[in-house]
Amino acid sequence: MAPLKFLFIASMAMAVSTMLPAVAAENPRKANKRMASAELREARKNGASPADIRKLKKKLADQLRVARAGNLKMATIKNIEASGHSIDDVKIQINKHNLAKKKVRGVFKKKEATLASVLFPGASPEEYRSGQSIDTIVDTVSSRRTELPFDYYKMPVCKPVSIVNKNRKRKNLGERLMGKTTNHLSPFNIKVLEDQSCTTICTVDLDFKMKRRMAKLVERAYTANLSIDGLPVNVPRPNGVVLRGYPLGSKLINEATGITQYVYHNHLRFIIEYNKLEANPGFIRIVGATVEPVSIDHDAKDTKKTCNSNRVQNKENTLLHLDTDRGNKSKSLPVTYSYEVEWIASEQPWTDRWDVFLMGSPDDEKVHHLSLVNSIMLVLFLMSCASWILIKTLRKDLMAYNAIDIDLGDDEEDALEERGWKMVHGDVFRPPSFSPMALSVLVGSGVQIALSLLGSLLMSQTNLVNPVMKGQALSNIVLLYVFSGTASGYVASRIFKFCGGKNWKWNTLLTAAFFPGSVMAMFLSLNMFLTFYGSATTVSLFTIICAFFLWVCIASPLVFIGSYLGFRRDAIEVPTRTNQIARVVPPQTGGPFVGILYHILLGVVPYFCAYLEINYVFGAIWMNQYYYLMGYLLAIIVLVGLVCALIAIISCYIRLNMEDHRWWWKSFNDSATFAIWLFIHSLWYLTFQMKLVGLMSVIVYVTYMAMISLAMGLFCGSISFLSTFWFTKKIYGTVKLD
Repeated sequence: MAPLKFLFIASMAMAVSTMLPAVAAENPRKANKRMASAELREARKNGASPADIRKLKKKLADQLRVARAGNLKMATIKNIEASGHSIDDVKIQINKHNLAKKKVRGVFKKKEATLASVLFPGASPEEYRSGQSIDTIVDTVSSRRTELPFDYYKMPVCKPVSIVNKNRKRKNLGERLMGKTTNHLSPFNIKVLEDQSCTTICTVDLDFKMKRRMAKLVERAYTANLSIDGLPVNVPRPNGVVLRGYPLGSKLINEATGITQYVYHNHLRFIIEYNKLEANPGFIRIVGATVEPVSIDHDAKDTKKTCNSNRVQNKENTLLHLDTDRGNKSKSLPVTYSYEVEWIASEQPWTDRWDVFLMGSPDDEKVHHLSLVNSIMLVLFLMSCASWILIKTLRKDLMAYNAIDIDLGDDEEDALEERGWKMVHGDVFRPPSFSPMALSVLVGSGVQIALSLLGSLLMSQTNLVNPVMKGQALSNIVLLYVFSGTASGYVASRIFKFCGGKNWKWNTLLTAAFFPGSVMAMFLSLNMFLTFYGSATTVSLFTIICAFFLWVCIASPLVFIGSYLGFRRDAIEVPTRTNQIARVVPPQTGGPFVGILYHILLGVVPYFCAYLEINYVFGAIWMNQYYYLMGYLLAIIVLVGLVCALIAIISCYIRLNMEDHRWWWKSFNDSATFAIWLFIHSLWYLTFQMKLVGLMSVIVYVTYMAMISLAMGLFCGSISFLSTFWFTKKIYGTVKLD
């Protein structure tokens, strides 16, 4: 058991080193926080007033944000301010520097000239003539705190004559599976280069129930998502970061009384930036679209008092409050919706109009590079261990075994025969006693997942597909999975036939149904809950039928074809004959519980290899962030596969030396436990990063993460098993046996 313990300790030490970039990135932050705390304590010690303390706290918080964005020390920020530059100047320079760094696709892509060529390869600008009506598209109303979006027109808002967008693009399969099918016209009538002062749309009465519902949405930070010319409308923030969509309202807390009030945003000021220098004569290109939400209590009987040529602003005495007091339950609230439009000329190129969505985010290129380097170091360490086994230890054993018939006596021969991994040559290829059917199905499913995942990532390295569009990325994975069914059936049938299985029809059916059936069952159950809840992400019956058609009519027949080809071939040949009576395995230290613990500990090695990249992918999936560094992700996935193969080979060799020939399921479980660590990480992310509200939101998150964890567990387990199978054939094929 000592060699196995050494492997665990050494692998864990190297795996933990993959987290060093995150630790290194945290050190400047801790030093900056200590410096800020010291300055705050010094101010209190010198008798600063409470008002001065509040101002100092605000200033230090601003400095900490800028230092974090630029990966700078607080002392550097203070020196820059002392030289006469403002903190806003520092922010602008840091944002420009970080943005230049972000125009990198990854390790397999060179720098692009513009961010648009990175995010939307092949996209072309749309040009508009003066006075032309432009459609404002309404997407869903969503919140990062619930992950339960719903249709905009389910709120008490004004509707146009027709909400159908005749020019909308056809949704792909991925977008439909994500429930993103709502794409309606808004009630705002915007014309190119025509400024509009305050214009009312309609008045809607909110009863007490609707007021409470809207207050609840405001409390949960729901935002309405709009787009103009395919560009998301955003709300600019003082720190340089923009908010996609506009908040439905604001939550005001009176610090003196503790009373909470909810303010509803019923007026929008659109500020649209355009560039006419790049466009053809007489046309313009839209390069920016921002909105300023305003709360204004219009007089429904005489709206001209508050909605006229003057600019509408948020004022304390004119805010529109959502009164949720039960004492006013019978009183309705008339809400008058209005908007205004302002066109501003800009010299910003059309290709740079997406830059604003990455402004203010920290420079993480160094973290990606360090994470990749540490993962490579982990792979090199495991490869050195495997090389030591194959070249030194194993070669020495082979030389000794092959020299038995040449120069050793009978006593020495018997002594050598009775130790080492050669002792189990008659049982090493004995089929597993527990369910060879299940093992073959799991490995076949994992191969299919591996082909679809790697194929999708390889395609993302070309301009044929756009990985930033999450719907398109999901479509690629689903279609590649469907058309990889032949490989799944072939691998499963070859393994099952080698294990002596005869019921090939049942094996093929389980291979075709296990993973897609499990995912479909979870998906349909979740979709029923979302339908009952009224979420906009509810998938339509037509989309479900299409997915079922892909599974039953395309994927399953391909699995049957692969299975037919696999069973037609002769069984896999191995270099040793299996004994009729199984060899008794010596008692293992610790029993079954320790064996399970070892599997779980081995699963943490590939998890640490992908730890940092997992956080970025989670941010893209759940936090509406853009992730376009597909080169890094592809490299990490390949490295994770190598790590799974290497730890399986090394642990298999150690077990064989301990005369344990039951490597079949153990080799699969060595890396399949990666799924456990990934799911635990998702629960940590849910607790400390997501801050979801409501049971339904948690159910949605946990269900999708269970699907992803299951897929990654099968991916890692299949690589681990196939690598171990190749290793055992290799070593026993090089030794002379009687």
